[in-house]
Amino acid sequence: MRKIRNFFDKILNKRRPEVPLINQLEDLIESDTTSPETCSAEDASELELVSNVLGLKDLTAEDIMVPRADIVAARVDATLDEFIDIFSKNNYSQIPIYKDTLDNVVGIVRVRDFLPYIKDPKLFNIQSLLKEVIYVVPTIQLMELLVEIRKSANHMALVIDEFGGIDGLVTLQDLIAEIVGEIQQNQNIFPNFITRPDGSIIANAKMLISECEAILGIDLTKPLLKEDSDELEFETIGGLVMSLAGHMPTRGEIFNHPSGIVFEVIEASPRCVKRIAVKKSSS
Repeated sequence: MRKIRNFFDKILNKRRPEVPLINQLEDLIESDTTSPETCSAEDASELELVSNVLGLKDLTAEDIMVPRADIVAARVDATLDEFIDIFSKNNYSQIPIYKDTLDNVVGIVRVRDFLPYIKDPKLFNIQSLLKEVIYVVPTIQLMELLVEIRKSANHMALVIDEFGGIDGLVTLQDLIAEIVGEIQQNQNIFPNFITRPDGSIIANAKMLISECEAILGIDLTKPLLKEDSDELEFETIGGLVMSLAGHMPTRGEIFNHPSGIVFEVIEASPRCVKRIAVKKSSS
């Protein structure tokens, strides 16, 4: 497994450009002679991480990007107070800066670069803070995108459509979340649900419907089926809520289930539901 460790040490700095990055990793693993029975605990953890990395092979920037409609950006002629207001209302360390429209991004700015100007706003000059923008196509594989973003000082890439317009945004944090997210889930770092004093629960959106049914003592599946022979196309509470919504739910939205259960979205990102409040209807 030491070969895999060495590969990751070099993977983002030097590689064979004629061979896709994900294929290089697969070839390396296939050539490693270490058997699962002789793996150390460190090697086992390494294999789990590599497995997650290989799981990215079929994913592209389009699969994880923040869509255009949800991008937080600022005009290049915004005042210092306007910039501070944008950063204070949004939990981002950097944002794109555009002129006239979002399709004309002129750079990226980081929140930390504004700190020196808070005490002396007269010296503020947005042009001096602009960082280079990198652009990628929606179909770029995530492993290739990881290499491109690491080259960027701001660790952010803008996804462009066929006409050169801005289609979405991806950050290094988004990519890391895709790699380590499953590890966190497998280690059960966060509980699947928390019971409130009123009997309602706060559930992880990845909680299985069957688990929730057992806790509530209510059948959440049958009321959604047209025929007894039908089967649901989802297994989690998050999938159930998305089905009830008919769109990607946002924080604060409330949905009524035919069984009398009420679902409220407590936490969500532009791409997925994360936490849901589940309770029985008061009516």
